[in-house]
Amino acid sequence: MKFVLFEKLSELEGKELIMFLLAAAVAACILVLLFVFKKHKAENAPALPKKVDTRALVYGALCLSLSYVLSFIKLFSMPMGGSLTLCSLLPIAMYAWAFGPKAGFTAAFAYSLLQVIQGAWVVHPVQFVLDYFVAFTAFGLASLFPRCLPLGVGAAGLARYLCSVISGVVFFADGAAEAGYESALLYSLLYNGGTIGLETVLSVAVAFVPGVVTVAKMMNRKRAA
Repeated sequence: MKFVLFEKLSELEGKELIMFLLAAAVAACILVLLFVFKKHKAENAPALPKKVDTRALVYGALCLSLSYVLSFIKLFSMPMGGSLTLCSLLPIAMYAWAFGPKAGFTAAFAYSLLQVIQGAWVVHPVQFVLDYFVAFTAFGLASLFPRCLPLGVGAAGLARYLCSVISGVVFFADGAAEAGYESALLYSLLYNGGTIGLETVLSVAVAFVPGVVTVAKMMNRKRAA
């Protein structure tokens, strides 16, 4: 286990550096725009549907950018791949929780594409789909728990954890033997628990902070109500 807080940021170059700077710039611009126009209100009821759609698009771009930026901030990395990031799960899960399944799963799928661009570890086509498209799109599951943000965040993180555990058992069993484990399942549970599991616990803990819930409700007041 290697602690690499912010080390990844100092090593960025080429495509990764451009993607990181672009995501950070998008997040910063949207935050400024939201601050400037936060007191703006609709003048008439017919305009509401359009404004709701605009709100969803704006917050979707913001949460995607924030999750992508946070995915570069790694607290530590494991020797065989995988790392603990700084709650990169949380912004996408909050968005899904605020705007519902359709918007939530769409944003989560878009985030899975960003993760592939960031760098994919592929040993088999099924493993590739499971570890990236299925695992990260599962963040949209937070939308199914509109009454409890921490529960939604926990469900999203647990789904990704289970995807990685299954992938570890089926496609990375050799790593268990090399590490001295007779059970590939136990090895995968412990290995992924040290990264995805810990990040899920950390994200759920942050989701319990009252200010975080307030921000999530502000994204889409109609959904939260």
